[in-house]
Amino acid sequence: MQERRSASRDEKCVFCEIVADRIPAAKIREDATTLAFMNIAPFTEGHVLVIPKRHSRNLLDIGADDLRDVGLAAQDIARRQRERLGCAGISVFQSNEPAGWQSVFHYHLHVVPRYVGDPLTVPIRPQMREMAALELLAAKLR
Repeated sequence: MQERRSASRDEKCVFCEIVADRIPAAKIREDATTLAFMNIAPFTEGHVLVIPKRHSRNLLDIGADDLRDVGLAAQDIARRQRERLGCAGISVFQSNEPAGWQSVFHYHLHVVPRYVGDPLTVPIRPQMREMAALELLAAKLR
């Protein structure tokens, strides 16, 4: 296991301010390392954000232990959404850097309950690629 980094907060970070109770939030779940709260601009009813209490900018910065803890907390939230909200499905996503649609620079997972007929749609339609092109890209990533 990766050793936990020392506790850090960024006083300019809105999520760090929520962790410090300086900004109000409708909290759902909290433990020693994570916090889950309602998104103030939800995509659907019951949209929850799950964050590490320790500040990390995004997936490229977060420590392994915090990453694990946030994932397990998100799983708990998803189960609650299914059982208590009766949603038909759940989407979980995470964004990194402005080009990846990140707008708050503190690692967070969106746990979004999905309902039949909700307004969320896939923003693009994937296109099949030839295996040779995929192998070239795979070689770069190995």
